[in-house]
Amino acid sequence: MNDEGTASTPDDEGREDWRRDVPDPERIGHDRSRISDEDWDDLVRQIAEPSATMGDMPAEDVRDALEDTEHWEREPAEPIGWRTASPTLVLSWAAALGAVVLLLIGVIFFRPLPGWYLLIGLAVGIGGAVGLFFHLPSHRSADDGDGSSV
Repeated sequence: MNDEGTASTPDDEGREDWRRDVPDPERIGHDRSRISDEDWDDLVRQIAEPSATMGDMPAEDVRDALEDTEHWEREPAEPIGWRTASPTLVLSWAAALGAVVLLLIGVIFFRPLPGWYLLIGLAVGIGGAVGLFFHLPSHRSADDGDGSSV
């Protein structure tokens, strides 16, 4: 309702600022922890601006630029997986995991578990664990750093 007692519309020209119509309990006083609208708009504008100058450059252009300026050469990727590991390491893993599977199958299907079955399962598991233990590194190289790398 406006001053004349009629219903007010959103496009009344008599209203300059709606902030004057806020009731006192909801009015925000001068609070130093609040940021002004101008500062907020400036902050949002800075966030919206891209900070990287060459963020949309294709990978091939980056490689060409590195080759031209720093004599950068692409190194071939190292093969990954169990095929490049030593055969004794693969055998140790197979023995350790196979012993667990062997003993689980024995416990589930063979009641009571035969002594020879248990003995073979434990021997294979302990042999695999010993093999894995001997594959642990015995010293640290200078390239390892302090151990906090991911």
